[in-house]
Amino acid sequence: MRLWKRAVAVVLVATAVLVLESWVAHASPALFKNCTYTRTGDGDVRPPYSLAPLLGAVKVTVSTDRGTLELRLDRKNAPCAVHSFTHLALNRYYHETPCRTRAILECGAGQAGFRYPTELTGQEQYRRGVVAVSKDGDGNGGGFFLVHDVHGAPAGTTIIGAVSNGLVLLDQLAADPDRPVRISEVRIG
Repeated sequence: MRLWKRAVAVVLVATAVLVLESWVAHASPALFKNCTYTRTGDGDVRPPYSLAPLLGAVKVTVSTDRGTLELRLDRKNAPCAVHSFTHLALNRYYHETPCRTRAILECGAGQAGFRYPTELTGQEQYRRGVVAVSKDGDGNGGGFFLVHDVHGAPAGTTIIGAVSNGLVLLDQLAADPDRPVRISEVRIG
C-alpha cells in the first residue's frame, strides 16, 4: 500500500512540474534572441555566442584622446547588434582605434572577423546623439557611429542606442573634423 501511495505522489508531482514549466514557457516573454553571426575570415575577434539578451540597457563609456562619451545601448530593438558591440568592447576591439568625423563620428578598426544581419524596425530616426552600427556589405560589422548632423546620417543602419552624456564633446569633435580622434578604451558597465 505504501509503494502505491509513493507512486501516485511521484506522478502527481511530476505532472505538476510539467504543467508549471509549460505555463511559464508560454506565459513569459522570451529572454534571448538567437542571432546569426557569420565568420568573414578577416579580423581577429571570434563571433559572440548566438544567444543575445532581449531585456535591459547597457551602459558604455568611450574614452577618447579628446574626452569621454557615455552611451546607453538598448537591447529591445537590436539585441544582436548590442550583443555584438558589447562582445567586441569586452574583447578590446575598439581600444586604440581611430574615429573619423564628418556628419557622424565613425569609429572602429575595420573588419571584426564576423558580420550579422541588420536589425531594422522601420521606425529608425537618426537624430543627433543616436548610436548606430556601421554597415559592412550586406550586414553589420564591427564599426559604429554617433550622429551629429542628422542630414549626413546613413539611413538603413541598425540603431543600438544614444549618447547619454557627452553631446557637448560630440559638438566639439564635429566642429573640428580635421583633428584626429582616437579611442583609448571602451568600458561596459
